[in-house]
Amino acid sequence: MAGPERVICSSADLTDSGDGVRFELEVHGRPEPAFAVRYKGRVYAYLNRCAHMPMELDWKPGKFFDVWGCI
Repeated sequence: MAGPERVICSSADLTDSGDGVRFELEVHGRPEPAFAVRYKGRVYAYLNRCAHMPMELDWKPGKFFDVWGCI
């Protein structure tokens, strides 16, 4: 069953390979950090956590891509 829809940001807020937009969502009853980015014209959203280490993925707030705009 899908959860309720909500607006994270305007589509114009996500520039291709630009800064991501951070937000929180509820996972198993707990708030979890997440983010949305646009890459090669498509919008993607992920939980903001590394699968290997207990850390968030942005190296600066909202910075998820390297200096060349790659993931």
